[in-house]
Amino acid sequence: MIKKVLLISLSALLFTGSAVKTVATAEEIGSEQFFTGYKLVEDWRIEEADALAQSLLKQSPNSGDARFLHAKVEFFKGNYDFAWKILKPVEEKHSSVKEFKSLVNNTRKAAANFVSRESEHFIFRYMKGPDEILVHYAEEALERSYQVLGDILDHHPQEKVLVEIYPDRDPLSQVSPLTRQDIITSGTVALCKYNRLMIISPASLVRGYNWMDTLSHEYVHYLLTKKSHNNLPLWMHEGIAKYLESRWREEMNFLTPLMETVLAAGLANDYMIALESMMPSLAKLKTQEDVQLAYAEVATMIDFLVQEKGEPILPGLLNDLAAGQAFESALENRLGMDLDAFQEKWKAMMKLKKLNTIPGLKALQTRFKSNRELEGEEKEYQEVGERRSQDLTFLGDILKSRNEFKAAIIEYEKAFEESETQSPILFNKIAGTYLILKNYDQAESHLKKSLQHYPDFHTTLSNLGELYFEIGRYPDALDYFQKAVRINPFNPFVHLRLIKIYDILKMKDEKKLQEALYRFIE
Repeated sequence: MIKKVLLISLSALLFTGSAVKTVATAEEIGSEQFFTGYKLVEDWRIEEADALAQSLLKQSPNSGDARFLHAKVEFFKGNYDFAWKILKPVEEKHSSVKEFKSLVNNTRKAAANFVSRESEHFIFRYMKGPDEILVHYAEEALERSYQVLGDILDHHPQEKVLVEIYPDRDPLSQVSPLTRQDIITSGTVALCKYNRLMIISPASLVRGYNWMDTLSHEYVHYLLTKKSHNNLPLWMHEGIAKYLESRWREEMNFLTPLMETVLAAGLANDYMIALESMMPSLAKLKTQEDVQLAYAEVATMIDFLVQEKGEPILPGLLNDLAAGQAFESALENRLGMDLDAFQEKWKAMMKLKKLNTIPGLKALQTRFKSNRELEGEEKEYQEVGERRSQDLTFLGDILKSRNEFKAAIIEYEKAFEESETQSPILFNKIAGTYLILKNYDQAESHLKKSLQHYPDFHTTLSNLGELYFEIGRYPDALDYFQKAVRINPFNPFVHLRLIKIYDILKMKDEKKLQEALYRFIE
């Protein structure tokens, strides 16, 4: 929350190098008005903040405080160059001014070469080139989210929502509170902040990621911030977003096998992430396993909340917060118990559940490419697990490259025996070799088992698509290739297979669209 101490004084905001001779201070206009303006911006009530800023500028056109508020409004509207034009002559005597100027300057530079495209309810900004393919899929996910999530949370924004697609992790770290190390450690690839959605292109990751659900997840955050006037605590923000992120595709897959496994272990070992430890962001937690545990906790808390009171409790609680009620009292009024009692009841309920645990299941490293044009799969063996398993996998890779497929499988199987982890990479190396040998039963067995562990692993999905394509089960192949292209739409092989399948199945319109999409990346 913005406090009155952040109101900028005349000495901090004096415009240098201008013809302005006198500047009205916040005290002359009324500090309460500026406090209200800053609070409106932080609550993303941008239209109200804009109206107030314009009113204050009319009262005193030379007021540094009014201009600073105006700059914040323009920044949150996505007008970075205009915000910078207002801010550029401002002296950096106050830390808040210096930090905000740096943010605006970094953002305008990162977005300088963006192009825009609009759908009915969203504005997409992205780098011209291959990333344009993402807009097609993003529009599908977000327009559906607009309807489905809007109905659940009882909020359909009238303004168009800004969505920015950054080409890799570096610009995201420059325009957000996340450091490059935060992104690497936590695997964070998107966030909702400053009145917009920001996401890293899946082209910058070796195998892509579940970016469409991620976009919907961030859109949930947007709705929650808007509807609650930014009064919802972080843990519930993340819980509702995780709980609802797959609802746009009419699924409820909020608890992945990995999340379920780490939650079961956490409950058994009394190792949990406290709600207060999730601040200021889950991306700041120490390991990807801790991030997954935190998500598992808060998502199942929301599931428990909905089981107790039904989904209408969510928009009802948001309305209470927007009206000014304190969170814990609003929750207690709606739920009939305080937060501590709720957590204890949730924990007791979760301990009674028979959560599935998969030994050897670990969070996969989020692998970014050093160059977007390079896949970087030549070092996949290093991700398999322990050193002995890596050596055996590397040996299998060498044998496979020499067409010694049966010998390669023997080494891969030895690597499995030595490994303490359920590596989808190793599963796919074995399955891919069986595919070459046309041993489809063995290939399918390994791929289906791996899919149970890591359902969004692109290579598994594309290999299953290829398996069913080879044996003529085209509808099944279509299903898996469609799932694969939504994880990594930059794999040309998947697009070519989809074009071929649409042709075989006489799906002319779909074939024509797929050919158009393929042209973005060929």
